[in-house]
Amino acid sequence: MRASEIMDRRKAIVELLQENNEIRVAQLVKLFNVSDETVRKDLTYLEKEGVLEKKFGKAVRIKGKALEPVLNRTPVNKNKKIKLVQAALELIDDNEHLIGLDQGSTVALLANALKNKPTKEFFSGSLAAILELANSNHIIHCFGGVYSTNDMSFQNDTGKEMYPDIHLDICFFGSSGVANRKGFCTSSLVDAESKRMLLRKSTKKIVLLDSTKFETTSLVQVAPWSDIDIVITNKGIPTDYEQMIRACSKLILV
Repeated sequence: MRASEIMDRRKAIVELLQENNEIRVAQLVKLFNVSDETVRKDLTYLEKEGVLEKKFGKAVRIKGKALEPVLNRTPVNKNKKIKLVQAALELIDDNEHLIGLDQGSTVALLANALKNKPTKEFFSGSLAAILELANSNHIIHCFGGVYSTNDMSFQNDTGKEMYPDIHLDICFFGSSGVANRKGFCTSSLVDAESKRMLLRKSTKKIVLLDSTKFETTSLVQVAPWSDIDIVITNKGIPTDYEQMIRACSKLILV
C-alpha cells in the first residue's frame, strides 16, 4: 500500500473523530475495507501523534482548540509576534542564502520584514508568505500540494518530497498551541509531515512561538524541542516550559 493511501486513511479517521468524538475499530475495518491489524496500526500511529486515545475496541478523540484561518490570526497578538520577527531577523547571517519559511501568521509577518532585505532564495508552501515576498527581488520557490484555505498554504501529502536535492541554510517554523506537549505542534497531520520534511532539509531550525501558544494545545506534535536549534518566544511563559526548552535547545525571550 502506498504511503499516500495510508496518510489519506489516517486523515479520514481524524475527520471522523472530529465529527463523532469516538469510533469503534470494527466500524473502521468495515468502512475502509482493511484488516483489523491495519486499523490498529493506524490508531497506534495517531495515538503517538497525540490525536486520540485507544480504548478497548475503539478510539476516543483528544480535544484541541481549532485554529482560526490565518488571515484572522495575523492581527491577533500582533505586537507579540512583531517582537519575535525582530529577533528572528537578527539570526540570519549574510552568508545564509537558502531560507525556508513554514506556514502561519508569524512566519508571514517575518516574510514581510524580509522583502526589502538583500536578495535571498526562499522555499515555502505558504501562500501568505509568498505574497509578502512577491514584489521583492528575492528568488521564490513554492512547495506544491493541495491548497488549504484556512492555512493559506500548499500542503503536500503525496509522500513525494519537493526539491529533494536542496538543503536549506536556515528555516523558520510556526506552531499552534504547545500546552501539555514536549515539542512544537500543528493542527493537521499533513502539515506535520510538511514541517518534518523542512526539518530534515535545514541546517539551522528556528521556531517562532508567541507566548499565548503555551495556553492551548494542538492536534499533533511535530517534533521534540531537542530537534530545534532556537526557540523564540515572549517573556513571561510558564517556568516549567522555559526550563524544558532550555534543557535541549537555545531559548530567546523577547
